[in-house]
Amino acid sequence: MSCKDFIFTGHTTANLVQGEDAIRAGASCITHLFNAMVSFHHRDPHLIGLLTSKFLTDRQVYYGLISDGVHTHPAAVRMAFRSNPRGFIVVTDAIPAMGLPTGKHHMGSQLVEIQDKKAFIAGTNTLCGSIATIPKCVQNLKKNTDCTTEQALDAATLHPAEVLKITDRKGTMDFDTDADFLMLDENLNVMATYIAGELVWHKDWHPKDALLNRQMSERVGCEESAVKNSF
Repeated sequence: MSCKDFIFTGHTTANLVQGEDAIRAGASCITHLFNAMVSFHHRDPHLIGLLTSKFLTDRQVYYGLISDGVHTHPAAVRMAFRSNPRGFIVVTDAIPAMGLPTGKHHMGSQLVEIQDKKAFIAGTNTLCGSIATIPKCVQNLKKNTDCTTEQALDAATLHPAEVLKITDRKGTMDFDTDADFLMLDENLNVMATYIAGELVWHKDWHPKDALLNRQMSERVGCEESAVKNSF
């Protein structure tokens, strides 16, 4: 898959040599490591071997991994992270059913069923995506690998921004970047969300509080604009 300057590889039967050729040709990230690809084999590790390839020492290979606690076993998460912590990118593979209660729900023309915090094609045991959030996946990464808090957060912020080449405004708290950030507690639970430096959500808010805050912000913005235009 590619879009403009971004080339991803994954969901493939490619072997290691083909994967290395893809990286040399410009690919920078593996999609959904371990999922929908040939499994690791000691004589041909296939794409998974890119994490430790000795022929790509001049390139950082990134890889998205679904750390929702369902798609990927904790031991596999641990193995990948310890092999290449700098390339780990937390992904959810979340579907529109995320946040919905246990039961059956329509997702387009597909009927999905939520059971035990898992999403299945209704009437089967086939997973059809995830219903985990990014914060939950970050928590799982830290729990399953014993990595530092900084490493876990980088996997959800800095690393994806590097792949997308937007670190000039996203993924860091450097000077002149967008002031989009979260307030977290010691267990990495989200306490508050800020966008462009403005509080847009707080854990103690009722939904109507968020609407009121947005309306107040818009009103203040209009008043400030009116004052500026009066001079």
